[in-house]
Amino acid sequence: MKTRHLFVVVLMIGILLWQPCSAEIDLEILRNITVDGTPLDVVVSDDGQWIYVLTDTARLLVYSHEGTLQGTMAVPKGSQRMTGSPEEDVLFVTNEDDRTVRAIRVNLQHEFTSAQSPTKGPSEAPVTLTLFTDFECSYCARLAPVLDQVHQQYPEKVRIVFKNFPLVRIHRFAVPAALAALAADEQGQFWPFHDRLFKNYNQLDTQKIEAIREELGLDAERFRARMDDSALKDLIRRDLEEGNAAGVRGTPTVFINGKKMRSRLTLDGFREAIDAALEKAGNAASN
Repeated sequence: MKTRHLFVVVLMIGILLWQPCSAEIDLEILRNITVDGTPLDVVVSDDGQWIYVLTDTARLLVYSHEGTLQGTMAVPKGSQRMTGSPEEDVLFVTNEDDRTVRAIRVNLQHEFTSAQSPTKGPSEAPVTLTLFTDFECSYCARLAPVLDQVHQQYPEKVRIVFKNFPLVRIHRFAVPAALAALAADEQGQFWPFHDRLFKNYNQLDTQKIEAIREELGLDAERFRARMDDSALKDLIRRDLEEGNAAGVRGTPTVFINGKKMRSRLTLDGFREAIDAALEKAGNAASN
């Protein structure tokens, strides 16, 4: 019985394969990317966010998925091929001339808008930490006191810029919490509200947000009117768009002077990254 069933399946497949193909295939050009140099190889990131082009001029060109050039970097002369890696932003580049395969990390520098965003530290600080976070995220809640320590240790050298990146698919109250904290900012209470939201990250709801407002003594009418202000919704939308454009996929994500932090988000990890950035800034200033 099983043998006859298998024979029928094989026979049907054979009949399908023998049918003449009469379907027409239309090719649609979605975009043209003009490359400076002759392209040797192309790799697209797993999430489709970035397009990497290797050229005969020993350059690696990085484009957004829309085809806009984001940056370039030099690679060893003779590099001919590349392939992606399971590790984020890492490419393997082969070079037949010197018989090597190199693992290359692509770390783009992004520009973020700090206008209207809550900040700590002086605007002229040589190091800026841009934080994308979510008030219902447990990892973000753990990071908040670490960033307080960073601010205490680098009060004049580091500026922290807060960005809302609510993960709305899994966190129901992330957006209301973000609106509440921004509404509290109008009354000079963003950071106290921020701290209390994170202390209660796993029990946020409308009642808890209102209880925090009462605890801080915020004017209820002003607070609620501000929460309903479309300008705050636009500010959160701007943060989300900037984060998505920079490849933020989860929270917390931190950028140091526009580049994604690769160090662990611990106090020691921040010290290492900040000290390296300060040294780089000092060297640039002396030159």
